[in-house]
Amino acid sequence: MRKPFYPVIIATLIILSFADLDVYAYGYKKQDDPLIKVFKSVVYHGKLNDWDMISKEIDSINDRISDINNLFGIDLSPKLKDAVDKENMQDMAKNMACLVFLAMREKFYWNTQEELKIYAKSRVRLRLAEEYFVTLLSGNVRVYDAKNKTTVNSEIYQNFAEARKTLGSLGFFGVGSIKPDLDKFVSISADIEQQLVKVFPYFK
Repeated sequence: MRKPFYPVIIATLIILSFADLDVYAYGYKKQDDPLIKVFKSVVYHGKLNDWDMISKEIDSINDRISDINNLFGIDLSPKLKDAVDKENMQDMAKNMACLVFLAMREKFYWNTQEELKIYAKSRVRLRLAEEYFVTLLSGNVRVYDAKNKTTVNSEIYQNFAEARKTLGSLGFFGVGSIKPDLDKFVSISADIEQQLVKVFPYFK
């Protein structure tokens, strides 16, 4: 009787587990990120002029706002609360966009601090930063490009593609592995931030 080829099964499970890491490492699937969900909800309820719901949504991400404040010394809570109190959707949108930008910077910061040594974490952080851009900020960047005849949006997309390459590769059980390029990652992430500040000057 032919014995089952357990090494192949085990190897397959390992590969599948790595494939799922960027989906579940932070406890949610793509576009289930709390910041993305709240941003979309704030926009939706802003159109309905439902400020009670907007206030509740902002309260639900107080921990993320605190994380940003603890890391960068920037507390957006007063500005967000003021926008709610004044029912000022323009200020609310600007401050939510600032929060998204700082959350992207946070992902870049922790990847840099860890020197890209933990591939799975580096990958999921970069994926989330890119998702913040694609889902929440790129629409305004495209508007900026159309108005100013620039190509910032495509440049940022390209930068994210190049940033993914800097993470290196695990290879297959160490065979064919590629070391991460921290210096290039730092340079590219700084470029992404500068490009976004060009479009959103209030991010400064």
